[in-house]
Amino acid sequence: MNDRYDLAIVGGGIVGAWTLYLATLRHPGWRIVLVDRYRVGDGATAHSAGVLLATGRSARERKLAAISADLYGSVQAPLGLNTTRADVFWVTDAQSSDEVRTVAVDFSIGGGSIPQAELESRLGLSVRLDAVQTVLRGGTAISHDPGLIARSLISASLRSANVSCVEGAAVTKMQPSAGGTELCLADGRALHAARSVVAVGPWIIEQPFEAFADAHDVRIKKVVALHVDRAPQPDAAAVFFPQDDAYLMPLPARNQWLFSFRSDEWDCRPRKHALEISDRDRNVAEAVLRRYLPDLADVCCGGRVFCDAYTSTGEPLVSLDPCLPAVFAGAGSGAGFRLAPGIAEEALRLIEA
Repeated sequence: MNDRYDLAIVGGGIVGAWTLYLATLRHPGWRIVLVDRYRVGDGATAHSAGVLLATGRSARERKLAAISADLYGSVQAPLGLNTTRADVFWVTDAQSSDEVRTVAVDFSIGGGSIPQAELESRLGLSVRLDAVQTVLRGGTAISHDPGLIARSLISASLRSANVSCVEGAAVTKMQPSAGGTELCLADGRALHAARSVVAVGPWIIEQPFEAFADAHDVRIKKVVALHVDRAPQPDAAAVFFPQDDAYLMPLPARNQWLFSFRSDEWDCRPRKHALEISDRDRNVAEAVLRRYLPDLADVCCGGRVFCDAYTSTGEPLVSLDPCLPAVFAGAGSGAGFRLAPGIAEEALRLIEA
């Protein structure tokens, strides 16, 4: 391997993979190296729920979601990606229905309330609603395998003789060098890059990136989803609960449902094999299920847990550190997979400027 590159990408998760893939398409003559401390696609990305629905709470997030939806669609056939699709229903407080409609990006959420019986028919489950809640319909949720997508994007990029990948070697130091940045690896090697993108997910709080995370008030939060041990019917829909920051997605290939909900455990360390689903997590999830879908509250069986980097605003972080120079991209605040292509686009625009 040559130790001098036009672009170095640190982190082989979904954001780093999209950055590599797009950079290879846009700059085929660049020498590019991707570095990951573990195996590519095997960090937080591998544990992500992988549910894609183009929504956004702010104008920037909606823009990122639109870019991301288009790019995910563009690679589905070339990469041979298999997905599960489900119509989406929304259970929301009636006074919040207009606000819920504004999050939709490439679809619309219907104006009229849907009969509760129609939702129950599409779920194959009893639903419990109170007098202030309404059911809306709109959108299609798509379930992906995020780790597989990351590895597929990287494999496609590696067909270029100008692209290299280093796994199992952490970056221990980044410092300015003549014409760019020097990256020192744990195995003693040093790489020199004219430009760099750091997309390390929750590992942004560890050295040598900790000072940047502190400067941008980045914190790490646990992310949990439970598997519900009941087979969905063939036309099963997904249902989102915006006020509870939760959703239920059918996974017919697993004969299960995925129930994602908000965990409020902060400042955990990014040690994926040390994180576990706790009794507290299960209690929070089961309380939401008992409120809306009581038939499922007692049939949760395992799940997935990881952590993600969050910003104080809840929007992804894409920022240039002019001292290195390097762009830090990520802190997806729980939406890293869904917004990854858009985040990668923003990062590349900064390093191309």
